[in-house]
Amino acid sequence: MSEGPRQRANTVLASVVLGPRLKYLGLTLVLAWHYCLWFVPNSFPTTFLLDDRITFAWLIALAAAAGVPLVLAWQLGRRRHLEAKPQLVWPVALLGSAGTVTLCTLGMLAETPWLAYASALVVGGCAGVLWVLWGERLACQKAKFTLGRVAPTYGGFLLALIGVTYVAPGWLAPVIVAVLPLLSGLLLCAQVRELPQCHPRLLPAKAAIQGKNTMVTVTVISFVAAFVCYYTVAIVPWEALASVQDAFTLGIVIGAALVLLFAVLQRTFRDGRSAFRVYPWLMLLIVIACVMYLADDRLDGAAFLLAVAISSLFEILLTLYMGVLTQRGYAPPAIAFALSGSAIRLGICLGNGTALVYERVPGWHELLVRPTFVLLVAVVAGLLITMVRQEYAIEELTRSPQAESELAAIVNSVAEEFMLSEREREIMALVGHGYTASAVAEKLVISPYTVNTHIQHIYRKLGIHKRSELIGYLHRSG
Repeated sequence: MSEGPRQRANTVLASVVLGPRLKYLGLTLVLAWHYCLWFVPNSFPTTFLLDDRITFAWLIALAAAAGVPLVLAWQLGRRRHLEAKPQLVWPVALLGSAGTVTLCTLGMLAETPWLAYASALVVGGCAGVLWVLWGERLACQKAKFTLGRVAPTYGGFLLALIGVTYVAPGWLAPVIVAVLPLLSGLLLCAQVRELPQCHPRLLPAKAAIQGKNTMVTVTVISFVAAFVCYYTVAIVPWEALASVQDAFTLGIVIGAALVLLFAVLQRTFRDGRSAFRVYPWLMLLIVIACVMYLADDRLDGAAFLLAVAISSLFEILLTLYMGVLTQRGYAPPAIAFALSGSAIRLGICLGNGTALVYERVPGWHELLVRPTFVLLVAVVAGLLITMVRQEYAIEELTRSPQAESELAAIVNSVAEEFMLSEREREIMALVGHGYTASAVAEKLVISPYTVNTHIQHIYRKLGIHKRSELIGYLHRSG
């Protein structure tokens, strides 16, 4: 490739990875890789999408996609990060692509299913690593995890990629799916080239307690939601679906379309409220899906589509929420994104697996399916009450502190953790309120030189280089 085309290609990649909305394309490609592979029939040209070999491979891939990020987060801890170095990114992307091709071709044609299962394990594990890497990189970029920024890229590209995979003839569909992790890896390396490695500052442990508590609450609720959704999906009889394979594709399409619709409505009506207020309504829809299944066999198909769509909505909203908490300094990117990906994947795996056990063990389907639904409805209803009670706290964490007491608590926690003197704490609090150095000097009746000296001491102890960084840190805005 000549220098001119190479430069143009690098310019295009830079515009993507640095764009206000397209920067989320790499993360979207990881999700599209999952959905196009497991929800589009053409991805497996020789095998029925609900064949046992694909079903068990799907469960293995889900378990790997959930387990690998959690192991990475546990190993990294609070202070270390998973750096997106090309020598890590490219092997993971290539291995994921090769695993996809093997799974869709030789894995389905081999006499035994073990090649398919091993390939699924590789695919899930590589997807988990890419997920954490993208979480780290978007945190470095101080990405704004708002519905208005993420939805156009996520919804638009996901719909386009699912459509292309769905109409692709013959063996072209598996090739398209296998290219997705490579494209994600390419964008990841391009972002590393354009931006230096950096990470958002974590709040002191005491100041981060509320964020950790709500993070656990939202994670548990999302896990249960995914479990109930895919218990419903897997328990619905095939006969209730007009086209079994296409129903999966349609459910994901509905979910992506709803994400776009929410973003359009928020922009049209200029609703300044947080997108996370939709959580209780989604939980109510889960209850409705369960009731539809219990009420009338003719509603099974609608319950199926609703459950698939809701699960995909929970996934994107949980990702947005964890991204916001990361930017606010409540959790390291690896931990936050590990929880966001693993909660959904593990819930889907266990929900689907539970329904599979009920169907395979003689007598369990007739005995346990409906009582389990009743129990799950009760659990979701209880969590719905918890979500409504914590709605204010969950939303408040995504905003800068409004009350005097909130900023004061953060200032005191920072002063304690970084061992600031009382005068340094006092000056830092005033800077956090917007005071300039001269205004601080006037208020405290000391010289501007003394104020600037204390400010430099504060910067050095916190590892901060300028006033805007300090104000952003105290106000949880990156």
